[in-house]
Amino acid sequence: DNIDPDDDGDGVIDVQDPFPLDASEWADSDGDGIGNNADTDDDGDGVDDAEDVFPLDPLESNDLDGDGQGDNSDADDDGDGVNDGVDLFPTDATEWIDSDDDGTGDNSDADDDGDGVDDADDVFPLNPSETHDLDGDGIGDNADTDDDGDGDDDVNDQFPTDPTEWDDTDGDGEGDNADSDDDGDTFSDSNEDACGSDSKDATSTPSDFDGDGICDVLDPDDNDGPLAQTDAGEKPSLFRQLPGFPALFATIALVGAALIGRRKDD
Repeated sequence: DNIDPDDDGDGVIDVQDPFPLDASEWADSDGDGIGNNADTDDDGDGVDDAEDVFPLDPLESNDLDGDGQGDNSDADDDGDGVNDGVDLFPTDATEWIDSDDDGTGDNSDADDDGDGVDDADDVFPLNPSETHDLDGDGIGDNADTDDDGDGDDDVNDQFPTDPTEWDDTDGDGEGDNADSDDDGDTFSDSNEDACGSDSKDATSTPSDFDGDGICDVLDPDDNDGPLAQTDAGEKPSLFRQLPGFPALFATIALVGAALIGRRKDD
């Protein structure tokens, strides 16, 4: 035996064989006195060889992304392209961020910012303070001072979500742009504009001197209506213009005179 370099004939010379007299063992990686062939944990890292991706490396046992580099030394364990230091889900290759901190990664979370509006309906899916942008100007309605983008700030706009309306002069619920009588004085805006009166002021109405229904500005003869001036320069009352009024007035005068005379006789 003194001259045999491999006493147990296991192919490993005695000087390199921790078990020179045991043909079934020739290595003890973890130095625990149990040969690797019999040892269930060759590297002594606490993970059995059957489950250890690196059975002879005590520093590594797993390789989550299968890139050949153990997870302990791998900067990106799940191989999703995001380093473990900033990856909120370092062992999940499908997730890496959780915007609303609800424990569900954004890729699978239907409401990333947790504002109660699903991403599919949220114009600002990563901004919990905004969900809509009515005028499409890139500023959310909550921060936008002019939601409908009509040039009138919301605080002054009577129709803040309607870009075609902003004022309602007569308060009838219909915006001035659609309303044919803005001031509600029964004279249409087109009529007031043509007659020179203010269509936004109910106290300003078209002037009709002779009362014929045609405003003076458009009336070719503004003294031929029922309120036309008399020769004496006085405008007759409506009663005086009624048919038969002169005869009726004369009859009333005679009756009055008779009554006065009778009183005197008494």
